[in-house]
Amino acid sequence: MNKNEFAFILGNGETRKEFLIKDLLCKGKVFACNRAYHENPPPHTLVSVDKDMAHEIQNSGYSSKNVHYTRESNVIKNSGALALHKKYFGYSSGPNCVALAANENFPYICLIGMDLHSLDPERINNLYAGTKYYKQKTDKPQTFENWVKQIQDIIKEFSNQRFIHVNPLLDFTPSEWALLSNFSVTTPNEFRLLINN
Repeated sequence: MNKNEFAFILGNGETRKEFLIKDLLCKGKVFACNRAYHENPPPHTLVSVDKDMAHEIQNSGYSSKNVHYTRESNVIKNSGALALHKKYFGYSSGPNCVALAANENFPYICLIGMDLHSLDPERINNLYAGTKYYKQKTDKPQTFENWVKQIQDIIKEFSNQRFIHVNPLLDFTPSEWALLSNFSVTTPNEFRLLINN
């Protein structure tokens, strides 16, 4: 395997802590969302669809030095930010990362930290909970049905590419994904073997 074969899509669920951006950068292309722009080193590609978050990122100067996509209506002139494809308008940041990777024709698209739900049904599962523009750590979890449907549609659209859910929280993978022939689930150890071959 070589790094041109792998795209790593980083959700912001707690299971993502097991995989550091710096360790993935040399194994493939890393896509991440929103406040991941504070990570050092940053991902190869950042996506933010929320207007306030997108403006914060652009105003920080990040977009002029790094690859940053947002909705066309959020792009600040001369910031360096790029407009997302209108085909995926209405999609959340994570699914837009998946769509970008799929359109770049990566054979393997690995979904990391896409926990969808929480260990505690009363509390949100997000690495950035409590920071600006995010819910508080004590808030109830977000619903994830839209993310499931959006990613399901992408997996169906790109039937010749493999989509791999890495280390799903409590082994939870949506049945809508599991039924698709180009989708699979893997453990952290199996994932490391795959990308290190």
